[in-house]
Amino acid sequence: MSACLKSMPNLCKHFKQCGGCAMLDLPYEQQVATKQARLKEILKDFWSGDIPVTQTDDPFYFRNKVELGFCRQPVWKEPFDKKVKRDKTLPLEFEQTLGFKLKGRWDRAVDIEECVLFDKHLIPLLQAVRAWAQAENLEYYDHRKHTGVLRHLMLRVGKNTGQAIVVLFVTDDVPEKTFVSAVQSVWPEANIMLAVNTSLADTAAPESLRVLKGRDFIEEKIILTSPRGVQEREVVFKLSPQSFFQTNTLTAQKMYSRVRALVKEIEPKVIYDLYGGAGSFSLSCADLCEKSLCVESVAPAVYNGIENAKLNGVSNVQFFCAKVEDFVKQQPINKKDALIILDPPRSGMHPKAAKAVAESGVERILYISCNPVTLAVDLQILTQHYELTAAEAFDFFPHTDHIETLVQLKKK
Repeated sequence: MSACLKSMPNLCKHFKQCGGCAMLDLPYEQQVATKQARLKEILKDFWSGDIPVTQTDDPFYFRNKVELGFCRQPVWKEPFDKKVKRDKTLPLEFEQTLGFKLKGRWDRAVDIEECVLFDKHLIPLLQAVRAWAQAENLEYYDHRKHTGVLRHLMLRVGKNTGQAIVVLFVTDDVPEKTFVSAVQSVWPEANIMLAVNTSLADTAAPESLRVLKGRDFIEEKIILTSPRGVQEREVVFKLSPQSFFQTNTLTAQKMYSRVRALVKEIEPKVIYDLYGGAGSFSLSCADLCEKSLCVESVAPAVYNGIENAKLNGVSNVQFFCAKVEDFVKQQPINKKDALIILDPPRSGMHPKAAKAVAESGVERILYISCNPVTLAVDLQILTQHYELTAAEAFDFFPHTDHIETLVQLKKK
């Protein structure tokens, strides 16, 4: 069945309630065209040429990580509509749900019974966990009262390795052996962990993590190919539950391969990998330069990068735990034979960092953006000294309005 035919709303009964797939009612090709048109509009002041989009080969079951929430919530008996007021003369009834957040709500979740995003194990696993929780009489978390023991369920799988990890987030002790049995009944090979989170913040951020079965990490591979499709390099990543990694492995490796091809053309001696995370670009291109300086402000990501460099036998990547705006002030960029790679968060670059990069004098810049709006803001600063020479995009997130953009800049 073609992607065009598969992208229909009847694929998922939760469409328009769950916040995960806003564009599922559009054929995939139309989704891509819609994003492409929006991207052209946002970047029109900087680029008037074509913006080709690399699509996800299979727009279903592509995600390598999901986080689901347990939620104890009042039963909503009316047709779902925010404008409909509940009849307050009737007593509240409560239900327990396990799934993704209801669209536009922080305190309610959709009890997921089907999903086209993650993996074939997702729905059987949710059914097994629900049955376990009911058998053990465990209460789901109430986001308004901050009561209950079960908070989140995180799943992560290596698309190129098949390794998997399941992490249960709780506020208190739970029967561990029966939980392990429930998971193994549908996913025998998965690693299993227990995380404690008693904070009021609704995030899957653990105060402690403990292995119940297997290991506390999985391995994933990025397979880098030439423009002709010939494998050139393979990078192994050790991923803990909290490690940052692109959630669409197979499309991400197309982007890394594209960046690698550009680095080959540019032939820099030094790469400044700014907002470098765990060093994905540095590790992908380490054999193409004398050294790469990876700058990242999130300490666990830096630690993961150092660990993954050792894992891959890479010795010419230096990791710096610092804000980019501080790094460029303390260690000015040496423009000779250098390339700057930028991959900032959704909020974009700090203005001081953008100004320092714009005034660096480096001949070429590659800017990877997960938010075209903040990309346009940063380009207002960068294009004072640089001009865009190419723009392209990668559709990492089918059925959403998000898209990854890669622009090339050359010194004026």
